[in-house]
Amino acid sequence: MKGLSQSDLARMARSSVLDFLFVAFGFALPLVSWIALSYPPTIISQGQAHRIFYIHVPIAWVALYAPLLSAVSGILYLRTREQRFDLWSLASNRISLLFAAAVVISGPLWASTEWGTYWNWKDSRLMSFFILLLSLVGYFYARSSTERPDRKAVVGAVMSILTSISAVLTWLAIRVVTPDTHPESVMGTMAPPIRITFWISVLGYHFLFLAFLRLAIRREYLTALFEKTREY
Repeated sequence: MKGLSQSDLARMARSSVLDFLFVAFGFALPLVSWIALSYPPTIISQGQAHRIFYIHVPIAWVALYAPLLSAVSGILYLRTREQRFDLWSLASNRISLLFAAAVVISGPLWASTEWGTYWNWKDSRLMSFFILLLSLVGYFYARSSTERPDRKAVVGAVMSILTSISAVLTWLAIRVVTPDTHPESVMGTMAPPIRITFWISVLGYHFLFLAFLRLAIRREYLTALFEKTREY
């Protein structure tokens, strides 16, 4: 592994203007939540529970493509053996796991009012996302199985690629496989207030993801810097 020097790690771990911008966008999330709770009309068949839609779907999108970012970083690590790519991959998967867990938690809350049950083991969309969550957990378990930093990075890179395949299969399950109970896509039939609120929520949660990702990357740099100083 081509490790970063202490000066490189310290430089990369420093705060930047982007950090403050991302955090500012993160603080805008309460406004996004307020719009979701107050602006669009209530869907009579679902009641107020339908507002989980404005949280569940945006974070699901993030949880699906964040593993792809980790896989790209993993591939770059395998090609270059540069430590920074391993740190980027690790940080991206941390946030992917957070958002995937939020999807699996928010989904059943919405499903209980839509289907009358919290979980359906036969639903392809639910199960594919659950497998994605298990794949992300497996990534961290695989990394923890070895103490050697270079070996840990290689295992992490390979697992990131496998996890990204799970994310792609989940995406296909959502768009290709006819769900057993999962609602069909309503993207083309949404009323204007619902559509506007939805895209505002998508934008808000994507900025939240960027804020979390930047903070997670800084955390990995600071952790690596701490480990480097312990060597002296």
